[in-house]
Amino acid sequence: MQLSEIFDIAYRYINEKSVNGTDISDTNGNYIDIKKRMYGPANASQMRLAGFVKIPDIYSISQNPITNLLGIQGFNEVQHFPGDNKTYTSTGAKSFSIEVDKPCVISFDESVSGVWTPLEGTYYDGDSTQAFSGSITVTGISKYTNYRGLLTIASASNLIRITVVATYPMKSRYRALFQYPYASANDVPWYRAYIEYSLPADYWQFNKMMRTYDERQFTENKDYILTSDNKIYINWHLTGQFDIHYWKYPTEITPSTSDNYELEVSKECQALMPWFIGGQAIMPDDSSIGIQLLNQYYQMESELSQDMPYTQEESEDTDGW
Repeated sequence: MQLSEIFDIAYRYINEKSVNGTDISDTNGNYIDIKKRMYGPANASQMRLAGFVKIPDIYSISQNPITNLLGIQGFNEVQHFPGDNKTYTSTGAKSFSIEVDKPCVISFDESVSGVWTPLEGTYYDGDSTQAFSGSITVTGISKYTNYRGLLTIASASNLIRITVVATYPMKSRYRALFQYPYASANDVPWYRAYIEYSLPADYWQFNKMMRTYDERQFTENKDYILTSDNKIYINWHLTGQFDIHYWKYPTEITPSTSDNYELEVSKECQALMPWFIGGQAIMPDDSSIGIQLLNQYYQMESELSQDMPYTQEESEDTDGW
């Protein structure tokens, strides 16, 4: 049902749609005043009812992690001590990612004709992108911080090494060298156990995650981390399409919302909305009618809530798999 249709029913409930059988013009001043009052109650009632009959949606993520040239040992947490530098080497790396937890120096070199030569590049520290020549001097941190970026190498056949130089005891983890260049340092994958994704702006509550992978295998995936800031983290090693089934907030209804806007709550919820909208809209003019309509609304709402929890029926969308 469209917003204009809900408003039309609400007008009839408050007896403001016609006079002696003649419809009131939508250019009538009183009609316009009441309509302006309806947007807020319409939004409030739809938001409220979405808590009774939740609105399902699906957010899809495609994941195909890039191979770490250092192998899976790059995940390991390693202790570094002054005077005991640790070096990690691969061939033809053009980008990198590493996390360290204390001030240190991270140096990069290329073996050119058998001679280790300092590399230049750019790196991203979570705040800004900067250029470096030979090494990155890390200062001002006391917790694990990611540094990732691009390396300017002479040849893809040369050995590339990354060395962690500690000035006092510190640790590193999630070390990676990648064979691919990227558009910018910030675009280099943040190598870590779980990859971060932001959930949609209308996300309200999580339902489940389905994974499609490897010759049309389709199964529920439970290897994820969900945080309170509406982020979800999926295991780095998993590939495929991840369909996140969630319940969403309906779109906010404001005076700029089109009359053709399709309400998002279920039909049984839509049937309740005119009582709430009409009751709230007429209250300044006739509180007795307003109270009657609202009482009727709350009675129907209580009957609806007795069947909680339930949701609008979800259609299984597997993209033909």
